[in-house]
Amino acid sequence: MARTPEELHRSNKNPSAASGQQTRNIPARDDLSHQLDRAEVVSGRWLVKAILGVLAIAGVALYLTVCLLFYQGQWQFTFSPPKGSPPTAAAVAAKTGLPITDVRFDATEEGVERLDGWWIPAAESQAPNGAPALSHMVVLFCPNGHTDLAENVDAFKALHALGVDVFSFDYQGFSASQTGHPSQQKAYANGVAAMNYLTGMRHVPPDRVVVYGARLGAAVAAHIAQQSPNIAGLILEDPQPSLTEEVKREQHIHLLPMWLVFQDRFQIATMMPSLKMPKLILSTPAMRQYASGAASVYDEAHPPKQKAAIGNHSTYTQPEWRAAVGNFLNGLVS
Repeated sequence: MARTPEELHRSNKNPSAASGQQTRNIPARDDLSHQLDRAEVVSGRWLVKAILGVLAIAGVALYLTVCLLFYQGQWQFTFSPPKGSPPTAAAVAAKTGLPITDVRFDATEEGVERLDGWWIPAAESQAPNGAPALSHMVVLFCPNGHTDLAENVDAFKALHALGVDVFSFDYQGFSASQTGHPSQQKAYANGVAAMNYLTGMRHVPPDRVVVYGARLGAAVAAHIAQQSPNIAGLILEDPQPSLTEEVKREQHIHLLPMWLVFQDRFQIATMMPSLKMPKLILSTPAMRQYASGAASVYDEAHPPKQKAAIGNHSTYTQPEWRAAVGNFLNGLVS
């Protein structure tokens, strides 16, 4: 159809109308160039800072994770329950000749007895000269954190040979005692429960009880002495002022904030000034590298106090041990 002159005139005045609606959506080249000029360019310095920031956050998270894992598993630096099934009291008695009686004590509200212990009565016929007077004494033996009852037989034999009754126990998490991870709080409670068993179930007066603690058990023994200040005496074998200092010697954990993440500290040094009963501090060859710690505990101890160094290798068979412990016990009844 031919277009009139008026239509041609209008078309020339408004060319966009002839091109249709689509031309309105096509941006001009100048607009595209302007947008590209305004686009932000990421600098290499900013990228390096971002990567370093991510690595720093990851490092902090890893460090906090290690601290948390140590906090949850710290009991393994303090306690080491023996693996496997230990020999029974009857088997040990048959092998050693010790008159061992296996006992269960420290019952819960439900009547479940949590702890396992061995009672070894004195045999006066085996006592050395001058020792029969000790037959009325009871030595409560608190083991270290790495042995169970069966592994302390040498100590029981040596004490029994001195003519005293002996009672010892396994901490929670050890052998036949209640299962679960041991801890300082549980060990202290176990020690107090053992003392209560002697005074409550066996009706032993506190002034007839001598508490003996070996290594970590020395802190347990000191805690018992705090709770029962009327005991006859206290013997500490290789005590350390605080377990924290011993753990710090482990090179792979020295970067951790021990004051914050290590809770089982077994701080004997803070207890010693308040304990007024007679005390004997022993330093043995097995812990010779910690002799300075035992000397420090002795210095902090309230009089009366004695100390002795045991030579050679097998502690409980040495004449020095028998003389030191025997003389100390005899001094309590003289």
